[in-house]
Amino acid sequence: MKTYETLTIEQSGATTIAYLNRPPLNTFNTMMMEELISFFHSLRNNADVRFVVISAKGKIFSAGADLKELNELVNNKERGAINARLHQLRGQEMLRSLEALEQITIGALPGAIIGGGAALASSCDFRILAEDSYFSVPEAVIGYPYTWGCTPRLVRIVGASRAMEIIMLCEPIPAQEAYRIGLANRVVPPNRLMEFTHDFIAKIAKSSPTSNRITKKIALGASMQGFGNMFSTEPEIVPGLIHTGEPAEGMQAFLEKRTPKY
Repeated sequence: MKTYETLTIEQSGATTIAYLNRPPLNTFNTMMMEELISFFHSLRNNADVRFVVISAKGKIFSAGADLKELNELVNNKERGAINARLHQLRGQEMLRSLEALEQITIGALPGAIIGGGAALASSCDFRILAEDSYFSVPEAVIGYPYTWGCTPRLVRIVGASRAMEIIMLCEPIPAQEAYRIGLANRVVPPNRLMEFTHDFIAKIAKSSPTSNRITKKIALGASMQGFGNMFSTEPEIVPGLIHTGEPAEGMQAFLEKRTPKY
């Protein structure tokens, strides 16, 4: 089994578990995104794996993008726009590679599920949250739309108006509220998160593997309208956004722990 620097992979029968393991906050830097892409690609032709669990080492799932790295990438005077476009393409590929898996995917989500973490979670087939977990989409605070194809994904799950509310208000969504609006399939005690996830998988495993695979493809196919436009336009829109100066101010304000001045 391949080893990774930012992921810990465990195998349990027909289930593979990938733990984000970039302490202390499991933030998404270029390496972790590329390792997730590599991991997802490695599963494409693995018929022995029926279930894939995405979780995290530590008390939180992910605090989102590594803003220190992202700030350096997109505010580079010579390559900022190019880096922004490539970052979008990398994020899109990471999430599409997860969604394209024929295996059933489950997010077992401890603690904070922020930004890129929420993006990864929303690309799983099912999401199981600990009682003390919460979602947060703070991109608008740092001057970004919710990209990587994530806005239509969120619309698919909770509807257009609720999705706009989540993205524009940037307020945390506690686990029980996430369950109420459809962001979570189950909410369980923190100390039972992985135990419940395995029980959940065991129930699905009793039904036909072929039927489950076809059901997944039909369900995702029925809900993917509009994604193609996002995948082509986002990598072109974001570099232009960089020139407004708003992302630079937003990220710098976040790193300096102050309110951005837009």
